[in-house]
Amino acid sequence: MLRRKNEGSILIMSLMTFSIVSLICITCSALILSNNRISDLEYKNEKLKEENLGLIELIKSNTLEEVSYIVENTKTEEAFYNYLKENNYKSFPNRIKNISGIDLKNTSIEIAYNEKFSTKKFIHYKISVKSKIDNHEKYNFVKMKIQNPYFGISEEDVETENINSNETVKSEEEISPEKNNENVNINESDLITFYNYEEE
Repeated sequence: MLRRKNEGSILIMSLMTFSIVSLICITCSALILSNNRISDLEYKNEKLKEENLGLIELIKSNTLEEVSYIVENTKTEEAFYNYLKENNYKSFPNRIKNISGIDLKNTSIEIAYNEKFSTKKFIHYKISVKSKIDNHEKYNFVKMKIQNPYFGISEEDVETENINSNETVKSEEEISPEKNNENVNINESDLITFYNYEEE
C-alpha cells in the first residue's frame, strides 16, 4: 500500500516538474522570438532611416548643382526668381530629385514649391522622402530655402559689380580664362538652407 502511494507521489512530482520545465521552455522561446522581432524592427528602422538620409544628401548635391547652373545663367533678381518660381517651378524639383544614378529600390521623393513662404529673397520648397522594406515604411520631411543672390541689387549695380570684379581679377583671368568672373563673389552652397527636419 505504501509502495503504491510512493509511486503516485513520484508520478505527480514528475508531471509537475515536466509542466514547470515545459512552461519555462515555452516562455524562453516566446522571449527569444519577441527579441528577434524587436531586433528585426530596429534593424529595418535604422536601414530605412539611413536610406532616407542618403536621399536627402543626394537632393542637397543635386540642388547645389542646379543652383550653380542658375547663378551662371542669370544676372538679376527677377531672372533668378523667375527661373525657380515661374518658368521652372515644376521642372526644377524634378531635376533635383533625380536618383537615377544610384541603386535604391522602394524609395520615393516628393518636392513641392512652397508658395506660402516664398518671396523674391527666399524661394522655399517642401521635401518628403520615403523608404520601404517589406511592410515597413519610414517618412522623412525637410524644408529647403534658396536665397536669391541678386535680391536688392539693381541691374545697373550688377553691371557695375561685374566691371569692378573683372578689373580686380584680371591677373587670375590670365591664368584661368575659363573662370566665370561675373559670379566670383557668389558661393552657391551659402544660398541653400535645409531646415525643420522631421521623421515619421
